[in-house]
Amino acid sequence: MRRGPVLGVVPLGPVDPEILRYLVKALAEFLSLPVRLLHPKHLPIQTYHVGREQNHSTQLLEFLLGDADLEPFQILGITAADLYIPIFTFVFGEAQLDGRAAIISTFRPGGGADGFQPPKPVYLSRLLKLSMHELGHSFGLGHCHEPGCLMGFSANLKTQAFCQYCQILLNDYFDRFKGTEA
Repeated sequence: MRRGPVLGVVPLGPVDPEILRYLVKALAEFLSLPVRLLHPKHLPIQTYHVGREQNHSTQLLEFLLGDADLEPFQILGITAADLYIPIFTFVFGEAQLDGRAAIISTFRPGGGADGFQPPKPVYLSRLLKLSMHELGHSFGLGHCHEPGCLMGFSANLKTQAFCQYCQILLNDYFDRFKGTEA
């Protein structure tokens, strides 16, 4: 029998265990699906750019996808490293659109690179929104222009919910798995 959807959370390099526990629990509640914390992985050296002092997020996604040990249907990599793609100074995260992998960084939301360090509840809320945004991309959702939607551009994330339209698309995505066992 086919297994139902399971989200795997993979720490890449050292990540605060409190953040991992919070996100595993919060993502399971938010998505109403099993979430497993997987064994941590080292940040692959080839993703590090010495001049920028950052890790290339696209290469990290490729690393996650190339790991045969990762079984869940969806993978969320979490790192404390600062991330970039060549056309941006930094990124909060990245995902494959309608793919299997997403990644987020705790670095910038936590005040890294001379940012303001937010109170812990604000920080954790930001990380959950960021996780859901990037996972939304991996579930096939594009950026949304509806005010407050989680799928808005990251600077515009205001609520902890998808708009009605994105929620319908997300429900359609998960309907593919109805009738499978977890």
